[in-house]
Amino acid sequence: MLLLAATPDPAATFYNRPGATPAMVDAELRRCRMITTGPHADAVGGDVAAAALTPAIPLQKQAAPRPENPAPLPWEAVATPTIEDCMVLRGWRLYALDAPTKAALDRLSPAARAARMAALIAARHPANATLLRAPTTRLRQP
Repeated sequence: MLLLAATPDPAATFYNRPGATPAMVDAELRRCRMITTGPHADAVGGDVAAAALTPAIPLQKQAAPRPENPAPLPWEAVATPTIEDCMVLRGWRLYALDAPTKAALDRLSPAARAARMAALIAARHPANATLLRAPTTRLRQP
């Protein structure tokens, strides 16, 4: 997260939890990358962003019909959890900065940008930001 805070962020989104630090976001992002990609990341050359969830058992394109499930869903219909889903389930809120605030943030030095991002990450109600996703349930206290 500090690396992202040190460079202009084209997406202008950030994770927030009151009282959190950038180090906490980094640790949670690493954990969620492992949860959502698992060992499959190695199979695609270590490209975690391109990896999908590694299933616990092999999945076929379409499961064979069984008496308890006469019309199984095709593979494409099965939702794959994302890092964002994991972060939200772990209690993080996803915010987007408004355009003027993002432009002002992009003009800051890397150190000032990192400090401003740290304040946004820790804020109870981040200023000039729109809440995109908030946890409705929480898996457990990290």
